[in-house]
Order: sequence, then C-alpha cells, then structure tokens
Amino acid sequence: MPTRNHSTATKTTTPDGTSTAKTRSANPDDIAAVLGDEAETPLRSMLNHSRRVTFDQHDVIYHQGSPAHSVSFIISGLLKLIVHLPNGRARIVRFHRPGSVLGLGGLYERDNEHTAVALTPVTALRLPLSAVQRLRREDPEMYIRLVERWHEYLQDADIWITQFSTGPIRGRVARLLSFLAEFNRESSSDQLQLLTCEEMGAVLGVTSESTSRILAEFKRDHIIFTDADQPHEIYNADLGRLQLIAEQA
Repeated sequence: MPTRNHSTATKTTTPDGTSTAKTRSANPDDIAAVLGDEAETPLRSMLNHSRRVTFDQHDVIYHQGSPAHSVSFIISGLLKLIVHLPNGRARIVRFHRPGSVLGLGGLYERDNEHTAVALTPVTALRLPLSAVQRLRREDPEMYIRLVERWHEYLQDADIWITQFSTGPIRGRVARLLSFLAEFNRESSSDQLQLLTCEEMGAVLGVTSESTSRILAEFKRDHIIFTDADQPHEIYNADLGRLQLIAEQA
C-alpha cells in the first residue's frame, strides 16, 4: 500500500527554545505504535497530522517553568522528570516509558511543572495541546481516558515517597533496582538499565557516594551483574535477593 514520503527530517527547537529534536511527519507505523488496532477515532485523525520527534540521550525536552504547549505520546525510549527545589537540589520524581503520555499536566497548568530529560534516545508523536483539548468536544471518552492516565501519574507520586524516600538506603536502592527491572518492559524480566549514581541519588534523595557504595556491595555479592556481550549499562539482577533486601530494610 503506498504511503507518504517521510524521508525528510528537520531539526526544530522545543517550545522553550532550549533543546532541538529531529522531526518529521508521523506515518501509519508510528500511529499504530501509539494506538494499536484501535478503530478510527478523532485522536487517530489528529495523530495523522502529528509530528514524529526524536531526541538524543541527555537532551532536555522541556524545562520546568516553560510554557506547556504540547502533549507527546512516547513510542520508544526512557525519560526522567526532574523537579528543581528552592535549595538548588534536583529530584527525579518520575520516569516515562513507551506507552506513556508526556505533558498531560498542561491540560490544567499553563507551565511545565518538571524538566524532562531523555535517559535514552526517545521517539514520540507530538500534538499541540490545543488539539488534545479539542478531544473534550470531539471524543469525550478518549479525553477522559487521558485525564485518568494523568491522574494515575499523580498517584504514582505516593509510591515514590513510600518506596524511595523512606527507610534505610540499602533497602531503598534495592526497591529502585526492582522498579527499574519492572519498568523497562523492552528487556527480559531479570534485566534492568542501570542509572548513574547521580541519577539514583536524585531519585532517593541521598548522595551519589552513598548510592555508589550500595551498588558496589550488590555487584560484589553478584546481586546485579553484567555479561561481556551486554551494553555496559544493562545489568542482570537477582530479583529474589533484591526483594528480600527491600523487605528486610
């Protein structure tokens, strides 16, 4: 079946003008990655006119406090949301993975509440926020589903507080590693993509040195380990032992 020519990609600035992304028109495969086999809906029609955006690892997708202009449907890659605190410290408060929708808070807030940064190369379909707001009139059921998903993200904040911000550091590191193994659905169930010590410290609210000591212990005890043919950031994990440590802490 003939398709439109999507070979031309352009480099554009994000709404706050601080990061760049390679963009092109979305194609049917991109839209299928977001909606699957879902029947024709107003959202599918809107995605036909969306832009496919690709960010490199470590790219800033938008900054905390910048105007909220768009919603992004994540196709591939992982990204982190960071809050910069009044004391100058930064905390990672959420991760997004394929299937997530980034920017839904813009439906209710004028400015972005976080800084979004790509942990790996990220590909997404981007729609103007105004297009998503039209769903309220054209497809109320889909709009409600998106709002419900945004509410789930808010509830996830309670999990972060309970699991990662309380208790001894050793148990919190174990819980974070278990979370990362479950989070990265593209890998096998006993693998995880290890964050840097700085990133893990920003999730747990501890120093990178403290995180590094616990990780070194887990590596010595073969609780997490890597094979020679694996990328250096991909680790195998003994999830049973991690669970025991998390429960004992």
